[in-house]
Amino acid sequence: MPEFVPILIAAVLCLIVLLMAFGGGLVSPEQRVRLRSSRTIFLGQDFTITYSAGEKTVASLGGEVSRGVFSGIGDKTIDFQVPDIADVSEGMIKLKIWNTNHYGNLIISINGKEIYRGFPNIGEKIISFGGNILEPSNTLEIKAETSGWKFWAPTTYIFDLNVFVNYLGRKTKSFTFDISENEFINTNRARLLIFGAREGRGNINARLNGIEIYSGLTTVYTDFSVDALKVGNNTLDLSTEPNTTYNISSAQIVLFFG
Repeated sequence: MPEFVPILIAAVLCLIVLLMAFGGGLVSPEQRVRLRSSRTIFLGQDFTITYSAGEKTVASLGGEVSRGVFSGIGDKTIDFQVPDIADVSEGMIKLKIWNTNHYGNLIISINGKEIYRGFPNIGEKIISFGGNILEPSNTLEIKAETSGWKFWAPTTYIFDLNVFVNYLGRKTKSFTFDISENEFINTNRARLLIFGAREGRGNINARLNGIEIYSGLTTVYTDFSVDALKVGNNTLDLSTEPNTTYNISSAQIVLFFG
C-alpha cells in the first residue's frame, strides 16, 4: 500500500468527525442565513376603510323654471360631489312637481348628458340613470322647454328634487408583502397591529390570503396562526361593516422567528 493512503484515510475521517461535531451535515446557503428575532412589515398609514352601502343623498334643488317666447325664469343648476365613485351602481332623482302648465317639456341633464325630457304631472316622479355618467364632481341642470306658439305664457314648472346614488357595498383595502422561504420556515408566531379611530358600530375585518385572522374593534393587537402565511406574495384585506368608517393611522404585521 502506498505510504500516502493511510494519511488520506485519516484526513477524511477527521473531516467527517468535524462535520458531525459542527453542524450535523451540509446546509443550503439559504438555511445558513441568520435571522433576526423578528421582522416588522409596515403595511400602510393614514388611510380609511369604509362600508357605504345603500342609498346616499348627494344633491337637493328646488324652485321654478320657465321659458317662453318673450319671457321666462332662467335654468337652475347645482354642483355636487359623489364620494367613492367607483362603488356607485346607479343614480336616481326623486322629483316633486308642485305646479305646471305643461306648455313644454321639463329637461334635466347631468354633466351635459340629458337624463330626462317629458311632461311630469303634479306629484312625485322617480328618474333613474346609470352610475357611469357620474364623476367625482358633477353639475345638474334643470330647465323648461319654450312654450312655442303659446307665446302669451311661458312653460312653467315649480319643483323640488333630490339626487341619490346607490352604492355596491363593502369596500376592501388590500396590502401585499413578500415572505422568503427562510422566513417562512423559521416563523413561529405572527401578530397583527392596527391603530385607528372608529366612526359607527361595525367591526374591522382582516383576511390574510383569504383566511380570516381578525374580526373586532380597534385598537388591534392580536396574534394569528402562521398557517395563514405562505412563501412569496401575501395579501392582507381589510374591510368593515355597514355604516362604519375606520380612520387608520398605522397597520403592521410582525413575524417572530425562532
